[in-house]
Amino acid sequence: MWFARSLLAAAFFCPALTLRPETLPAATPSTVGLTLPDLRQRVLQRNETLQGRLLGYEAQRSRARAEYGVFEPDLFGSFTHEVNNRKNTAQQQTELLGAATFNETNNNYESGLETLVPSGARVRLGYTLRDLENNLQPARGATNGEYQTFFGLTVTQPLLKNFGAAVTMAGIRLAAISNKMAFQEYRRDLMAVVSAAEATYWNLYLAQEQVRFFEESVKTAESILRDNRARLETGKGSELEVLEAEAGLGLRQAKLTEAQQKQVEAVNRLLSLYAQEAPADGLAVRALDVPQIPGELPEYQALRQAVFNLNPDYLIAREKVQQDLVRVGVARNQRLPALDLKGSYGLNGLGNTPGLSWTDVERQTEPSWYIGAEFHIPLGGGIKSRNELIATRLELDSSEVALRSLQLEILNSLNTAWRKIQSTRGSVAKYQTAVKYNLNVLDAALTRLEAGKIESRKVLEIEADLLESRVSVVESLVHCQLALLELEMIHGVFLERRHLEVTQGDLQLATVHLGRSRTLGDQEYRKGMDDAARLRGQPEAQEDPRFSNLPLK
Repeated sequence: MWFARSLLAAAFFCPALTLRPETLPAATPSTVGLTLPDLRQRVLQRNETLQGRLLGYEAQRSRARAEYGVFEPDLFGSFTHEVNNRKNTAQQQTELLGAATFNETNNNYESGLETLVPSGARVRLGYTLRDLENNLQPARGATNGEYQTFFGLTVTQPLLKNFGAAVTMAGIRLAAISNKMAFQEYRRDLMAVVSAAEATYWNLYLAQEQVRFFEESVKTAESILRDNRARLETGKGSELEVLEAEAGLGLRQAKLTEAQQKQVEAVNRLLSLYAQEAPADGLAVRALDVPQIPGELPEYQALRQAVFNLNPDYLIAREKVQQDLVRVGVARNQRLPALDLKGSYGLNGLGNTPGLSWTDVERQTEPSWYIGAEFHIPLGGGIKSRNELIATRLELDSSEVALRSLQLEILNSLNTAWRKIQSTRGSVAKYQTAVKYNLNVLDAALTRLEAGKIESRKVLEIEADLLESRVSVVESLVHCQLALLELEMIHGVFLERRHLEVTQGDLQLATVHLGRSRTLGDQEYRKGMDDAARLRGQPEAQEDPRFSNLPLK
């Protein structure tokens, strides 16, 4: 009985609220002690979800760069060999010096540059050389054939439909917005993964504390059972009291087994977060950090005013609205009739050799040009463009409604998390008072049990109340930590508080090598994380020797 009182007294004077890592039981050889910084390092180095998101971000960034290719000039070239043989009509014979037939074999060469400019104009600078051979040339004194040259510029400028940078650069703007969204998705996934890791860590702490409490409860029940058996042997107790003590011990042993299984499940969930398989020899991790009650929180109104600045879900939804605005502008432009201004200016040349033909071009003696307009109006009123505009406007309305709905959801979630922290902070002290009271009651009950003035069943009930209050203390601490995680996630400061925040430009620099290697193995991923850490001014992540012998998935 003295052992039971000593054990419970030690448990009270080292409650969960004031535990420090050094007060925890020494880790067994099969257990690895793990702190929160250790866990974050493992997750950042090995979590496969984050690796996949980095690849997706780099892929989207490559798509954004690809959109700039719309203004990239094209070098074109062509060759055509044509043969034409025909009989001439009377009119053609008159025009062709009385020749009854016309036979020609020509080689046509064409090359130049073609590009799109931001105004929507298609610009083409080209050089054409035609090598002409026919049966009329000898009659005109041409013995080596003729070479005809044209060098000039052709422009087609839309005036209504497809006019302006708003249309030609729409793809670039959409890609840039998608790039921002991909960055916020990376932030969101990083926050989700790391916060899930921390939540799992605190759940592991709760599970291992429950195991510790049940182990102590089992020891107390065993002490009561031994005392009851001793009193039965001396004739001071009854067999019913022994049976009651055995039942109480069996119940606690069953609860201990359940708690141990929950601890195993929490450990395995934690290992999965950094892609480590739980070895068959029972290697486990043990949470070393202890949850603490947070200090004073900022005023709710201050949190409310700044909640949308860093929240990734809100920023993604806002960029989605911007995307739809761009699409509506393009769709509205496509409803206009097509009216294109066309013009060309060039120089012609003719000679028995290509050089002589080009000499005429240099002399600029035979210019040719034209200017004109061309229009297209759909006879059905533009069925496709009309419905595309309706669809994009509806999508914009949907995005704006979703944004407003998300704003309300974020504000309500912020209020819930803020109040949850306030509530759980107050619950810890109240449960601590309950622990102290139940401990005093149990200590008195054990003294009375030793004197034979109380039944062991009543003592076990009091001990169960103490156990429940001790568990409630730890649960309140863990729930407070989870609520704080939730608040930081909603407020968007989760990464900043852990020195994990990274700007879009820094992330681009850290992942630029992925576009060249086109792969993301473990080594490449760690290099990217180290680059991001250096950009944040943090030390590079070092391999923990305690994990070095454990295989990656």
